[in-house]
Amino acid sequence: MTIARLASCLSIAALSAALPLSVAAQDTPSVAFVPQLIGIPYFNAMENGGNAAAEDLGMQFIYQGPVDANPLDQLQIVESLISRGVDAIAVSVLDASAIAPLVDSAASQDAILFTSDSDAADSGRPVYVAQATDEGLGFKLIDELVARVGDDATIGIVSGEATASNLNAWIGFMRDRVAAEYPGVTLLDPEFAGGTAERAAQLSTDLIAAHPDLDAIIAVASSTCPGVAQAIETSGKEIMGTGYCSPNTARAYLKSGAFGFTVLWDPYQLGYLTVWAGKQLIDGAGFAAENEVPTFDAPVTFDAETGILLLGEPFVFTAENVDDFDF
Repeated sequence: MTIARLASCLSIAALSAALPLSVAAQDTPSVAFVPQLIGIPYFNAMENGGNAAAEDLGMQFIYQGPVDANPLDQLQIVESLISRGVDAIAVSVLDASAIAPLVDSAASQDAILFTSDSDAADSGRPVYVAQATDEGLGFKLIDELVARVGDDATIGIVSGEATASNLNAWIGFMRDRVAAEYPGVTLLDPEFAGGTAERAAQLSTDLIAAHPDLDAIIAVASSTCPGVAQAIETSGKEIMGTGYCSPNTARAYLKSGAFGFTVLWDPYQLGYLTVWAGKQLIDGAGFAAENEVPTFDAPVTFDAETGILLLGEPFVFTAENVDDFDF
């Protein structure tokens, strides 16, 4: 057993020890969020937002995830939360094909399983708390990148876990945008690094060596951003890095020039919205077309046809504005 796998098992065991035998027996309603992995700035910010929402709304918030982006470990954590009577459980899905049985299992035990940050659209989940539309994210990144590197560029992609539905959706819309608007752009097939920056660095180095005409590399998972940037810096070549990276993760690389920009949203607000959505589901309140959420400046929209509760539009971070943010 590898050290990472051992740590992941210990993480699951720690969950069993940390949670009461029956969360449902407590008076305070409980909402859990299971990220794709713990210990990275992006999901740390979601945890902080979830904690703030729980305090504001009178909820118990539980945050637990695998130590690496391992779908099996994530599913085991979800199963453990269901068995302990957590009222509502949100998951940033690693393997969309495996979620449907857990949605049914949760319902049979008077719990509600929904998705946040990464979806399983065909699972029967009641709501997906989305950071932005997949189309908006894919289109925005390609438009911004082509504006900087040209409409005849060769662009590599280094993603995270190969089964992550959100990452794959963004890549799909990148391809759609290139096909429709930028026929001169060559978008290479994605490489998958799992959840490690080290693997992302190696894959990026290999891309640079295999494609001397490479103009840019897109880091599709926040965990891959440092590896992509480090490989570009080490190469000494004029290659633009970008991706879906938190400001704290990308700050040094934006300022060094390894990254030209990044596209994301505020994961703190996404965590807050996730707990608020959990409370709405527990209370049976549902969602209106426009929803007033405490601390939010603008209404949050809900599409009843798709079941998507939408945080807002993507945001572009640059060297000029990155210091305005801390997550």
